[in-house]
Amino acid sequence: MKKLILSIAIVVVGFTAAHAQDSTRVRKAHNATKFTAEQRAEMVSKTMQQKLTLTDDQKQKVYQVELDRIKKNDEWRKDDKNAMNGKTEERKAFLKASKEKMDAILTAEQRKTLAAYRDEMRGKMKDRKGNKSPRRGDKTLPPSNN
Repeated sequence: MKKLILSIAIVVVGFTAAHAQDSTRVRKAHNATKFTAEQRAEMVSKTMQQKLTLTDDQKQKVYQVELDRIKKNDEWRKDDKNAMNGKTEERKAFLKASKEKMDAILTAEQRKTLAAYRDEMRGKMKDRKGNKSPRRGDKTLPPSNN
C-alpha cells in the first residue's frame, strides 16, 4: 500500500513538473496577439477618439503620429542592444517631438484629459509591477514589513 501511494505521488510530481515547464502555451498565446504597426496605431487612435472625443481630422492626425512612433519603436527594438544604448538621446528627442506633435493636434481640454488618462494607466502599471519581485539589476529594496 505504501509503495502504491509513493508511486502515485512520484507520478503526480513528475507530471506537475513537466506541465510547469511547458512554455509553448504561453508563446502561442503571446504570438496570437501580435498586431501590425497599422493595427496598433488604429487601436490607439480609436481609444483616444473615445476618451478625448476627437474629430475625424484629429483622429487621422493622431493615427499618423502614433504610426510614426510605433514604427520607430519597432525599428529600435530590432536593433542590437549595444546600438540601442547609444541612441538614448535620439530616442528621447524623437519622443519629445512626438509629444509636441500630439499637443499641437489636441485642444487644451483634450491634453488635460489625456494627461489624466496616462497618469491613471501609469498607476495601474505600477500596481501590476508592484506584485512582482524586483529585477536582478534593481537597486531599490522592497518595502519591509516592520
